[in-house]
Amino acid sequence: MLLVKIPICTESQAGCIQNKEKDMDEKRSQSRVNTVSRVKISHSTFGSRRALTRNISTTGVYLELQDQPQLPVGAHIRMQMLDSARPDVSFNMKVLRTDRQGVALKFVDYEVEGKRFNINDLKQHWQNNVAH
Repeated sequence: MLLVKIPICTESQAGCIQNKEKDMDEKRSQSRVNTVSRVKISHSTFGSRRALTRNISTTGVYLELQDQPQLPVGAHIRMQMLDSARPDVSFNMKVLRTDRQGVALKFVDYEVEGKRFNINDLKQHWQNNVAH
């Protein structure tokens, strides 16, 4: 089993904003971390494009996208976190919803050096070692 420590953003990085926030009125099961980080997303219908994260949790991420591609709920796309320590890691993501500002994605699994790994292993590592 390969676990990859992928810090999303550190306070010393330019253009990076972090604040832990959870709205008690929301129906989310995981708290979000507001962060602005660069990502690259890819799909066969639009190729590759860059976007910015708005927030991230152990279950998913919200991306701000201008001129966003038409992706149906349930579509799978690939995402790389360009500002992370391991931008070569590709996350397989599922579209949960879209709105005028962007798209909400759920982590499905991830790939490193051509090998696919269970996202739950990375979530457990994140919760035990990074999020505290």
